[in-house]
Amino acid sequence: MKDSLSLFNLLVIVGSFQGVVTGALLWLSPRRSPSGRLLAVLLVVFVLLSCKILLHTLGLWQTPYLRYFPLGIDLLIQPLFYLYVLSLTRPGFRLVRGHLVHLGPAALFLLHAGAVYLGTVGLADPAVKDALAESLHFNLVKRVEDYLSVLSSCAYWYLSYRQVNRYRQWLYDHVAATDHPEYTWLRNLLRLMLGLFGVLALNLLLDQGFGFDRLYFLHWQFFYVYMAGLIYYLGFRGYHLPAAPPLPVAIPEATPEPPLPRAAEASAGLAAPALKRAIDEALAGEKRYLDPDLSLGSLAAHLGVSAAVLSATINTCYGKNFRNLVNEYRVEEAKRKLGDPALSHLSVLGIGLESGFNSEASFYRIFKQHTSRSPAAYAAQAGRKG
Repeated sequence: MKDSLSLFNLLVIVGSFQGVVTGALLWLSPRRSPSGRLLAVLLVVFVLLSCKILLHTLGLWQTPYLRYFPLGIDLLIQPLFYLYVLSLTRPGFRLVRGHLVHLGPAALFLLHAGAVYLGTVGLADPAVKDALAESLHFNLVKRVEDYLSVLSSCAYWYLSYRQVNRYRQWLYDHVAATDHPEYTWLRNLLRLMLGLFGVLALNLLLDQGFGFDRLYFLHWQFFYVYMAGLIYYLGFRGYHLPAAPPLPVAIPEATPEPPLPRAAEASAGLAAPALKRAIDEALAGEKRYLDPDLSLGSLAAHLGVSAAVLSATINTCYGKNFRNLVNEYRVEEAKRKLGDPALSHLSVLGIGLESGFNSEASFYRIFKQHTSRSPAAYAAQAGRKG
């Protein structure tokens, strides 16, 4: 399967080189965040998997010291991706000894691959090497590893998906802003990783069920080119992801928030009218909704109550959640400013930003949800010029 420097090999090599560079940058970054370190390790794992196919396509498998070189790390991708998701969605996340259990299966297969390599590396005859490797069940263990990779992919992808969904719901309940780079990044990664795992499962089905590996290599070329593109995307976008969100927007340890004790519920109910007046004053009077970073936690701290009590009061007294309440104020502010001739020097987007929205996309989307018109259409109807 020697292709020399074919287009396929070039694409895989370029992707691997980019993965090494960005992985090193992430690891050596002054931020030294757990998420950056985990992403760096994930990139290196992808690079090593790319090297595994290059051993064959570049003819390096015939080299005495590279035949059976231990690269049995297929089972590292899934848990590393899951841990990376946790690092972005849990406050104060740290790698602890308990996380090592996720890496246990990969370590076992790597130990077996290392034993095969050490047992065969001193043999000159490839046929003798192959016979010894077969006696150590090399091919059987590799097939088991392939099957476990698919099962592990399904399990860890589901866990990651559940965590990201929980993160999205937490953002929706606690943060008025609608644009969050971490959530968008994780959502895109889930889709890309699902594609990678899907192609892997399909390729194994074609090989084991229909014997494609004896006739074709195109399906595996597609897999590794896809992975090279994924390496590039992970490295480039991951490196430019903001170091940390400006708000404590990460969710707690993936468990539902405990309900308020009955006594606290009762006191919250008694204090609801007074708290509602304080909320009205903070939003209508002080116009705290103009702060694009306003969150349930920050407003609760300002009012001197817990986030749980504030959330319950908003739901009870206003019949809506925190985000919808704040965005209603922002939309009304934008409508007022769009109809104000004295502000005609501001662009429509400028008015959106002045009204508390943190991006053009969120401004247009939320404004249209509340008015059934775009900001530009509303401005034109209001007779706005410029």
